[in-house]
Amino acid sequence: MIKCLSLIFFLFLTGCATMPPPSGKPLKLSWAERAQHLKQMDNWKLQGAIAVHTPSDSGSASLTWQQNAQTYTISLFGPLGSNAVQINGKPGLVTLQTSEGKQVSAHDPEQLLYSQLGWKLPVSNLYYWARGLPVPSLPAQQEFDQYNRLTRITQQNWQVSFKQYAVFNHNELPTKIVLIHPQLNIKLVIYQWGS
Repeated sequence: MIKCLSLIFFLFLTGCATMPPPSGKPLKLSWAERAQHLKQMDNWKLQGAIAVHTPSDSGSASLTWQQNAQTYTISLFGPLGSNAVQINGKPGLVTLQTSEGKQVSAHDPEQLLYSQLGWKLPVSNLYYWARGLPVPSLPAQQEFDQYNRLTRITQQNWQVSFKQYAVFNHNELPTKIVLIHPQLNIKLVIYQWGS
């Protein structure tokens, strides 16, 4: 089962399109104002691509993440829409479904992905990091740019760098994020933010 899912994950990681994100002038806000706006975003959708690199494997996939309050759906797609994997989550239950219809469940996304792929992907933390926020319940080292946007967060042995921002629907959101962990590097490029 693990080898099968690892192969599926590797196959869909090989197709990753690139598109430039929308541009916009940086918003003149304090960090407190930015954080307040971003924390209020509990219903959102992002579309982009994710690249994963480990000491023994690497690849990329198209990504769609739909967040509705405490429930979410993360869809990963390989070339031409093949080899799709969907992760559906709510508090206390996360289910991974492959394009072949196989389903596996766990209590949290990190446990599920580690048991199936052997990788500790920080999905719960990405709920915050994707919006340019630190995880509020964890200690954090933070760095900011001249516009009071986060440029770097260090939390739970992850170094998260925010390389690019763009304005979507009056919010300035990350469009390029690099996550570095001792055994796992992730690059997330976001093409579109919506609700």
